[in-house]
Amino acid sequence: MGISWTHHQRDDTTAETAQEDFYQHMCNGRRGQLLHSCSYGKWTRSHRTMCGFTDSADYTTPRDSHQRYGILVKPDTTDGRYFGVTWKSNTDILLKEKSLATTYTIKVPRIPITNEHNRHYPWFRTYRHRRYKECSVVACRDNMGVLQVNSDRHVVTGKFYILDLQKETCLGHFLVLYHTRRWYEVYISPSKTRILLRPDHLTRIVVHPDIYVIQNLLLCKGAGVLSVSHVPGFLRAHVLAFNPLLGDDSVILGQFRDIEIRTCSGDWPVKEQHTNLNLPADIQQIRTSPSGNFLAVRCVHPVHSREYFTNYVVVLSFPQISILMQLDARGCYWPVSEVINLQVFPRFSPSEACVAVMRNCHYKRKVFVYKLPVRLASLQELCRRAVLHLVTLQDLRKLPLPCKLLDFVMGKVEPSVTPSVIDKKD
Repeated sequence: MGISWTHHQRDDTTAETAQEDFYQHMCNGRRGQLLHSCSYGKWTRSHRTMCGFTDSADYTTPRDSHQRYGILVKPDTTDGRYFGVTWKSNTDILLKEKSLATTYTIKVPRIPITNEHNRHYPWFRTYRHRRYKECSVVACRDNMGVLQVNSDRHVVTGKFYILDLQKETCLGHFLVLYHTRRWYEVYISPSKTRILLRPDHLTRIVVHPDIYVIQNLLLCKGAGVLSVSHVPGFLRAHVLAFNPLLGDDSVILGQFRDIEIRTCSGDWPVKEQHTNLNLPADIQQIRTSPSGNFLAVRCVHPVHSREYFTNYVVVLSFPQISILMQLDARGCYWPVSEVINLQVFPRFSPSEACVAVMRNCHYKRKVFVYKLPVRLASLQELCRRAVLHLVTLQDLRKLPLPCKLLDFVMGKVEPSVTPSVIDKKD
């Protein structure tokens, strides 16, 4: 896989020089080459920026305790971001994002729950029990987030708030009715016009039939066109992900060693199907790169275990669905870091130039960075990759560039659906 390129020869250089040196080393490397390896501590402090991973992913905060139930291989519906939630009052929410050192204060409306929805409603009306709320940001894409609120174990109705983090406003809210209290997986489409939800992996596999009702959907002024729906029950064992190249009306699903594309409306018909892929094990996770040109699937076996005999991250091209590289991610079980390993990694860099995986070794945790193949789309795309790798996402707005050009660099312009070509020399 190539020779590991570490930082030990450049201790006297600045962070900018190290980043430029890594970029030159990456440009001269070949496809699938191991570009860099370092300890988990060095990655979180400085090496993630040096390798071009300047997004808002939080690699240091342990995830919520409810995300550790069942199996650990769960989808990353928040794009690696983590928010601490605090209620300042009955209508004021305080969100803290440690990776960006940012605090959001959002005022949300109170969602009424009728007596028919809750058998213990008279008991729950007391002030002492009304103040207890268990909250978590279950989905996030750019500046849109979805907050789930479970008020008490006796309340079987889940409350969901759709939030605009940039404007610090509530875009809408809805309820999900079910006969038991549980958490949900929520997926936001690339253009943020569609929200899909289903129960988390702890309950969606064992519960059948999986019938739940979305009620009282209310969109506030400024929400635009937004639809909320649930994933059909016959797809409850599939892993799914949106892709920017497919838009908001289609999703990518994976089960066993098959990948298919379905339209997320009506009966969810199959648009495209790829069966019997040459994978080392069944697919348990699927992730899309920022521009949608690559897919990363995690194949583990056995699933219900803490140490996997097989744990591979396979990178696929899209839309061709061809295997580009297989990365061995096996390691021992660490109670806290394994949650971050399986729910944040693998990570694509914003420039889609490299992918990072993590391994929990016996005495330390290590992060490995591999080079992705170059997509020969256009000169504009190559320039965009260079800018995204050398400039952090937080500093992009400071560049003296037109607004439309900044939107293109940050990936907010809808990409072309014309498939690009992989450079055979990489």
